[in-house]
Amino acid sequence: MAARIKLADIAREAGVSVTTVSFYINGKARQYKLSRQTCERIQAAIDRNDFVPNIFARALQCNRTYLIGLLVRGRINTSFWSDIVAGLEEKLAPAGFHLVLSSAHTDAAGELEALREMRRIGVDAYVVSPALDEHGNCVNFEELQKLNGTTPVVVMNSPAEGLTCVYNDESAGGRAAAEYIASTGAERIMIFEDHIGCNFGRIIAFREFFAERGTAVEEVDSPEPVIAAAKRMKVGVFCFSDFLAASLCCRALAEGVRIGEELAVVGYDDLAFLDLLSPRPATVTQCKYELGEAIGEELLRILEQGEPDTARKIVFTPKLHR
Repeated sequence: MAARIKLADIAREAGVSVTTVSFYINGKARQYKLSRQTCERIQAAIDRNDFVPNIFARALQCNRTYLIGLLVRGRINTSFWSDIVAGLEEKLAPAGFHLVLSSAHTDAAGELEALREMRRIGVDAYVVSPALDEHGNCVNFEELQKLNGTTPVVVMNSPAEGLTCVYNDESAGGRAAAEYIASTGAERIMIFEDHIGCNFGRIIAFREFFAERGTAVEEVDSPEPVIAAAKRMKVGVFCFSDFLAASLCCRALAEGVRIGEELAVVGYDDLAFLDLLSPRPATVTQCKYELGEAIGEELLRILEQGEPDTARKIVFTPKLHR
């Protein structure tokens, strides 16, 4: 196995000092007035040797790893997260930052372990979609707050008092879903969710909308009660996610229930696979790519300041997509 090329080897080949190579690699050529010819010689030596700087050595030189820890809850194999990551990279990549991705799978202990590992690596900042309790609150809020005292933390797609957070307004999304269901003339209103009694903002807002009108809302955790009711009267259903909306629509069609006429369905997230359904159910669009861009801009602003940031809130408003 060939010996690893070191900074000193590049310096010797380019005919300059190790310090000069370090300045160039860390983007300080202009600051230290390195000539164009010097920069070209260093870059040529780097290219010939396919040299990649050691990230930890670089961190010691400039007190920055250019790594951002990205921790998401739940499944990462959906377009919801991929769109956010795309928006993040659009802003971070030109500044030389790279993402370290992990998933806590909604587990509070797993979240802490992932954060510890990112801290060991030495990330420059954290973007966290936190594990939530049944009321939609951050389970590890105190730990995130403590971490933010030394390394910037941006909370993603959840409100968090005292921390910088960028999120979609769940209450506005739930109300948009309720307004749509009310407009369909449904005689019976239901919520289809993974776990009964969920107190996420979207569910609370949906319940409150109909409570204000004196209309009962039933909550179910399977398609069967919805389909049985839809065979007797028109039913309007708010599904906690597009995954649940798709499963309900497929099951209803198999049972001969007509979507739109006998069963009004609205999902949440506006995921791309809904386009494969016919008829396509309504859904609530959360800003995803834009949310990622906004987080990236916040991170760059915070890191540029070089000191702990005052908590800021950037809130996007979900909209109905019919």
